[in-house]
Amino acid sequence: MRRQMYRDILGIGLTGKTLTDLERRILRERTPYAVVLFARNVGDADQTRSLIAEVKSIASRPPLIMIDQEGGRVDRLRHLIRGLPSAEAFAEGETPRELSEWLGRVIGKALRWFDIEVDLAPVVDIRGEQSPKGLERRTFGADVEAVVDLAGAFMRGLHSAGTASCLKHFPGIGLGSADPHYGITIIDTSLEELMHRDLVPYARLGSEAGAVMIGHGSYPRVDEEDVPATLSRRLTHDLLRDTLGFDGVAISDDMEMHAVSDLGPYEMIAERALMAGNDCVLFCSHIERVPDLQSHLERRVNEDANVRGRFEEAEARCERYRKHCERLRSEASAPASFDEVLDDAARFVEEFEKTRPHREIVVPDVERRKNDRKRTGREEWT
Repeated sequence: MRRQMYRDILGIGLTGKTLTDLERRILRERTPYAVVLFARNVGDADQTRSLIAEVKSIASRPPLIMIDQEGGRVDRLRHLIRGLPSAEAFAEGETPRELSEWLGRVIGKALRWFDIEVDLAPVVDIRGEQSPKGLERRTFGADVEAVVDLAGAFMRGLHSAGTASCLKHFPGIGLGSADPHYGITIIDTSLEELMHRDLVPYARLGSEAGAVMIGHGSYPRVDEEDVPATLSRRLTHDLLRDTLGFDGVAISDDMEMHAVSDLGPYEMIAERALMAGNDCVLFCSHIERVPDLQSHLERRVNEDANVRGRFEEAEARCERYRKHCERLRSEASAPASFDEVLDDAARFVEEFEKTRPHREIVVPDVERRKNDRKRTGREEWT
């Protein structure tokens, strides 16, 4: 079997605020498709910008830089830009669509200044009577049309600033039984109910976003109970591609969350995620595992025609999304300074607070992370 040219489809996390020797070697020798930043990577503005610049300068081909920057509880930049609200707060006052778009624009400008291409947002899950653990205050509400309206506005705000978006968590975890960061979460709903509720934002906004994040929820009335969506071809391919007609990039949620990582070795779940239909597969905590993961996927691409075909399809979608990011950036100028970003954010926060009751609720990490399982490594979900 002839050796194929291998281009990575993994997205990886970094350990801290400066690169380690191992991270430099990975970036130089076998650059991942994406690098995902977390709060552990963010110090001050200059440090964060320098870290990103070093990642891109070392890499054989600069990876896309991604971050979960929603506002509220999931706010990686909270120590640099204060007061950005959660998604749920937009339905609690006046002019929700205009303010949602403005927040998207504020975040988009900030990420553009840092040279971050992709915001892994907005959340388009449709909340039930109560938000499941892990989604507190992160959804735009329980009404399908309101979620489409407000998430769409946020997305367009990002795009107008030159930052790409990613809808999450397909096919919807708003009715989940638990937090997938710590174990299996069951969404006990039928395919028909999904089509009329949870899937509507993807059908209406997916082609404009160009990217969808596949969640780790399990849907026993659609596929096997112990198969999360990230490992389910019925959901990640048949439903997303054939039923909804989505042809953008499918990005897995972090495969180190326990809802999926408990199911087998990293190499096995990485290959299963690829074959299920994920185009970019995220492993965000244990950088020391990345070289073995890359070697395993490269070997399987070279020895198995089915894996190679699926990999080439994934690679093509990843490349189209990269061009989508480049087009958005070419159509919007970058902020001249971080002060410009801060000034715009301050104006937004001032206007937002005029129109909203002071009842923002952030679930403390110590409460949300109470669980009978021991946390391992550098797992970081907020």
